[in-house]
Amino acid sequence: MNKTFAIILVVLSLFSGCKKDAEGVTQSNPIKDWLPFGAKHQWVFDVDSIVFRRDKTLPDTINFQIMELVDTVFDDNAGEMAVRIKMLRRNDTSDYWKFSRMFYAKLGDEVYERVDENIRYLKLSFPPVEGTIWNINSRNNLPPNMVYYQDMYEPYKNEFMAADTSITVVAGEINNFLEQYRYKEIYGKGFGLLYAEKTELLRQSGNWDGYKRIQKLVSTD
Repeated sequence: MNKTFAIILVVLSLFSGCKKDAEGVTQSNPIKDWLPFGAKHQWVFDVDSIVFRRDKTLPDTINFQIMELVDTVFDDNAGEMAVRIKMLRRNDTSDYWKFSRMFYAKLGDEVYERVDENIRYLKLSFPPVEGTIWNINSRNNLPPNMVYYQDMYEPYKNEFMAADTSITVVAGEINNFLEQYRYKEIYGKGFGLLYAEKTELLRQSGNWDGYKRIQKLVSTD
């Protein structure tokens, strides 16, 4: 069974028969309240990246920081809010920030899209109602990746940040001898992305091949 089909089965089995009443939720809970893309707004994340290679027994662990800085806010051809964001990177707090790349974000009334390295992802579907299922790759040519909301409107706290209200996006998890897959993102109201975790591993020639990555918000202004 391939990964895409397995994830779809897991997600559908979790929410088969689920009903939701989303009337009026978008108006009272606009997507822009969750994603504060104001001029010069910035987010700093700690990133832990573990890279596995089939030709190595032990993985490589890399720790660094990234900053996402709003560069330009404008209306696109559809009259919806678009944001040009600059990404910078440094090894630690004693290092200088170095330019990494640019990416774009788009906020419609019901979707948040992110265009990174020319690939468009549908990151959030609004209103955020438990049971909502969507394909984050529906705007690109990658295999389907079905995700859904869970842990709705819960407080969030780590050693750096605290948010009164958060929503969590996850995919169906795979964890067996041959394959591991995990996708999780937590967004805080008034903060944007608070936490991201992704694992993609395949066992090749007896060793894992792929990566694990955790991204945690440490400051924003």
